[in-house]
Amino acid sequence: MAANTTEKRALDAYSEAVSRAAETVGPAVVKIDVLGRPRRGRQGDGTGTGSGVIFASDGRVLTNEHVVRGSHLVRVTLADGRRFQAGVEYADQAVDLAVLRIGAVGLPVAELNARPLRVGQLVIAIGNPYGLNWSVTAGVVSALGRTLEAGPSFRLTDLIQMDAPVNPGNSGGPLVDADGRVVGITSAVMPFARGVGFAIPIATALNALSRLEEMREHQQHRLGIGGIPAEIEPDIRRRTGLTQQQGLLVLEVVPNSPAARASLRVSDVIVEVEDQPITSGEALAAAANQTPGGRLRLSFVREGRLRKTTAVLREGTN
Repeated sequence: MAANTTEKRALDAYSEAVSRAAETVGPAVVKIDVLGRPRRGRQGDGTGTGSGVIFASDGRVLTNEHVVRGSHLVRVTLADGRRFQAGVEYADQAVDLAVLRIGAVGLPVAELNARPLRVGQLVIAIGNPYGLNWSVTAGVVSALGRTLEAGPSFRLTDLIQMDAPVNPGNSGGPLVDADGRVVGITSAVMPFARGVGFAIPIATALNALSRLEEMREHQQHRLGIGGIPAEIEPDIRRRTGLTQQQGLLVLEVVPNSPAARASLRVSDVIVEVEDQPITSGEALAAAANQTPGGRLRLSFVREGRLRKTTAVLREGTN
């Protein structure tokens, strides 16, 4: 009888730890749907599904690079059901990590925890395996510092090996500890093996995020806007008469900048500058820098409608 009571208490404590961790991080876990451009001679429609986790309240999502590789349209679904088009802000195949950005603020955020793990430590994986949204599996850290052949020309190193069941669709989702802190990004399952999964340590992700911040500092320009290329959905192109397939999705507007004074907002999609198509931040920066102290005419899509505005540039504006 005493043995049964002890076993029940242990199971209750385990269940409570898994439930608490899942409830803590769950609101920050997202589903990622990807539409890619099918390659010639390849079957299928180029679609795919993965997972991700929101790590910044301004709409940044951490996932695997292989989840969004080759994509031309990425949609992110939040735990509360809201859906957003996303842009790929950063991708590094060498570590299989990518950062997406969606046009939303004040989002639930997961805590990234780079403290060392221990073999045998409880870990919980949350994601969307086989389209079964927000599924939770649990296990332990089986080993640390693993290496996985990820392709003919490169390998992933310093991986976390765990026995928490992971399946297609889990990729990019968070691996969390008993306190719901993200300790890794689920990356792969070993082919033809059962019960063996891998995750990228958060320390690796933090190094990648540092590189992203350095890139962002170099990409600032006088208009006072930040954005990434994004697909213009076919129904919007038909409605507005646009022929280009991509524009620049606005993700940041610096307060009191020319862009802010021109009433541009996060989630607008800039499509033309001075009647010329714009599909990248570099092209927009070049156009702004070629108009010193002048006026920049912009066309953009907001809520499915094509709109126009004029940004008045001033010297010294970042």
